Amino acid sequence: MQRKPLSFPKSSTELDHYADIISSGRYFRKISKSHLKEMLRQSDLITLNADEYLIRKDQNNPPELIVLLEGSLAVTSEAQFIMRLNNPGDLVGELSVIAGESNHFADVISEEQSKVVIFPYQLFKAADDDTEVSVAYLVFSHILAEKLKHATAQSLLKKNVRSQKDSSIVIGILDTDKKSRALISSTLGKIWNKANVIQIESFQEFVEKQFENRFDLLIVDPENISGNKSKKDSIQKITDICNSFSAPIMVISRFCRKEDNRIFLARLGVTDFLIKPFAEFDLQHVLTKFRNDHYRQKELEQVVIEADTDKLTGLANRRRLDEFLDALVTLFPEEKQSFSLIMADVDHFKYYNDAHGHQMGDIVLASIGSILKSRIRRGDLAARFGGEEFVVILPNCSKENAVLIGNKLRVAISEENIQFQEQQPMGNITCTFGIATYPDDADTKELLLKKADECLYDGKASGRNKVVAA
Repeated sequence: MQRKPLSFPKSSTELDHYADIISSGRYFRKISKSHLKEMLRQSDLITLNADEYLIRKDQNNPPELIVLLEGSLAVTSEAQFIMRLNNPGDLVGELSVIAGESNHFADVISEEQSKVVIFPYQLFKAADDDTEVSVAYLVFSHILAEKLKHATAQSLLKKNVRSQKDSSIVIGILDTDKKSRALISSTLGKIWNKANVIQIESFQEFVEKQFENRFDLLIVDPENISGNKSKKDSIQKITDICNSFSAPIMVISRFCRKEDNRIFLARLGVTDFLIKPFAEFDLQHVLTKFRNDHYRQKELEQVVIEADTDKLTGLANRRRLDEFLDALVTLFPEEKQSFSLIMADVDHFKYYNDAHGHQMGDIVLASIGSILKSRIRRGDLAARFGGEEFVVILPNCSKENAVLIGNKLRVAISEENIQFQEQQPMGNITCTFGIATYPDDADTKELLLKKADECLYDGKASGRNKVVAA
């Protein structure tokens, strides 16, 4: 580990370079370059080799704020992966700075050759009788606020993927050994008979059908799954797929015998390990623990879901919609994933209400809400926008795919058997849809909603029961 102070850089461009790198990070964009340079002059530059420890939790490291310049750092505890820092400006150590003492709860390891800058605790300290605070103190406060904002956004999106009140439990077993799959499936049947267990024979089958199932748990033996890829590349692919819909992974394999392999799996976010051959009791114990944790989490999620749900339709309410849109916009600079928004309005709904009463109108709205909820992808959000208007948010979805989804919803609603629909001016209950995509059509939440609304009313003006995209 090489460490050098940046108080006297070799050239005037060195601080400019590091300030440019950090200012591109998610937590530093609103901080002026002059303030960053002033802070950097009070920092140390550290160069790390691959697999070198920056922090060991059992050592008495001083409280310091660590900011990544380049490379990748893994934060682990007890061989369990916690998070990865791989974007310039990512940071760790803020908790020890807040506490003002060495309270590192995890190891920080360089996954490849990396560079970081380290700011000492004293830089952010303010005495009780100070009437003025340093630039660094103000910057640190801003960093914490931005980090909280991003962490909340990420949590909100993951919660939406996992929170499905009435969804069945889906557990996948990816193992080339038929007997092993049968034993795990049998054990699951004994302790969790409500789970839908899907046995997968090959890595290729898993990749080809990755969009067919959204697992609540995937149990993997990576020993013989690689095919044309290396074993570690295959495991990386599996974890990437599962992470995309927040599915925990359990590895049951001889692969776990080596500590290096367990560390590798932990860095990828694998939840639990079990070494083959195993006692059936051990398998029951680890699966029972996951089952109990799963239902405990579901109970907590349900409290939040009820507070964010429109009582009539069962869809998300306006508050939840706004939070979800804010989260997608917040994370876009790093994720670079465009998303689409569909706005729908029930055609001639006032006519139906006037003719059959508001109670029957409520039944129509509830029916449409049910259709939207059941026909969107897991991870999408359907919300009641107000009155007879609905909004569907489609993360990581192009306009082309949004139009396909919009038309599927339009057809499903027109085919629904709703009482008195034949008395409508168009002879049926239908909806008109407007679609806009972020950031192609609008670069703020407000403009995106406005753009979709304009498309919707273009559809109304040109005949209704159609999908119009910006």
